[in-house]
Amino acid sequence: MSGFVIGDRSLRLSGDTHSAWLASHAQVGSYLVVGASAVGQIHLARGLPRDDAFAVRCMGPWLAAAASDGVGSRPLSRYGATYVVEAMTALLLRPLAPPLKGDRSASRSGVHASMPTDTAPPAHVDEGVLRMSRVRASEHGALALAAGLTEWGRRVMGAPSPETLVDVTPPIMRQAASTGWWLPTLSAVAGTQPVAGSASRAGAPADETSRSSSALGVPAASDVMRRAFEGTHAGLREHAHSLGVDLADLSCTALALLLNLETGTGVVGQIGDGAIMGLTARGNVRRLVEAVDTEDPQATYTISRPDFLKYYTPQLVEQPDADRLLAVFVMTDGLSGDLLYSADTGALQNWAQAVRHNLLCSPSPAQAASGMLNWLATYHVKGSWDDRTLVVITRMGNADGDSNPASGGAEPAGANHSERSTGTSGG
Repeated sequence: MSGFVIGDRSLRLSGDTHSAWLASHAQVGSYLVVGASAVGQIHLARGLPRDDAFAVRCMGPWLAAAASDGVGSRPLSRYGATYVVEAMTALLLRPLAPPLKGDRSASRSGVHASMPTDTAPPAHVDEGVLRMSRVRASEHGALALAAGLTEWGRRVMGAPSPETLVDVTPPIMRQAASTGWWLPTLSAVAGTQPVAGSASRAGAPADETSRSSSALGVPAASDVMRRAFEGTHAGLREHAHSLGVDLADLSCTALALLLNLETGTGVVGQIGDGAIMGLTARGNVRRLVEAVDTEDPQATYTISRPDFLKYYTPQLVEQPDADRLLAVFVMTDGLSGDLLYSADTGALQNWAQAVRHNLLCSPSPAQAASGMLNWLATYHVKGSWDDRTLVVITRMGNADGDSNPASGGAEPAGANHSERSTGTSGG
């Protein structure tokens, strides 16, 4: 499996480069990974930036994803959110990474010895994938990226029809994008590697001092997640100091996932609002972690608080044979609040199945990401105005092992589920 990193980057003294909209995608093994984040409508109306952030990293069989929501009352909270997602995903994979000194095959030029000399990246990228468009302000009050995937809206939450999308001229909006290709030979990991909390001890048996990077045990997985939260909190303090601001100025929530793509098992952690949910082969949706139940539902609990561990909630991700996970959804409360409190008891299941179907049936991963971003930026639910962020990690095969259109296979079973209304649209 190849490695990659996608999503937001940490903001530092070099300047504010946080975009109002962001869409990212990757394909690794039998999984499709799509992330998108859209600035909230009230932020647009007030000329404020996006405070949400997300990042996804992959190394060998392990994938780490994180999302963070900056506290709106703190003008610099995006500096905290972007730091948290980048640091968290890096710290989750760090104890699983191979030792640097183990690779003696690199040449002086830094090119891997097994890398084909005639390898070149693809000669083209799908045209029109990141076409800029905007929604009429009088009707929707927001700008959005579109990629010809307006079916997203009709199938999921009632986004605007194609007639509401018009081209944007360059003076109105600027676009920046990046696309990368990774060779599996550059990230192949062989052998074993010590994990956090299992440093070698004199006289200890070898099987107690090292573990296979693809077989992290339950205690070690929980330890890796906790250490990542602790390390991110400590790093956030240093980050605030380097910026010359108070730690409270960087207040933000934290949601994190560490997933083994070979086994489908892993661990999740959460501080503050938002949700991490899983869709199973039988169409069931369940929260993979429940945030700490506090006495004050209006209070915001963040990773920047001195007593942050009091509000930290971890949970193992399991794969029961009877009803295996097909997809995991990591989202900030700008989206989870619209989904979890719907009066329609079947809305959440319909939504999760429709999102997965739309991603897998998109012509390409890039168009899947653009379509999801367009939907996040434009759907309407009464009282929903906050930034919206969603990261989806989904298997590209059905429950019976068949492949989906995204991977060049047949149409997935039950594709017509995306035509059902979720019951969460405000119009």
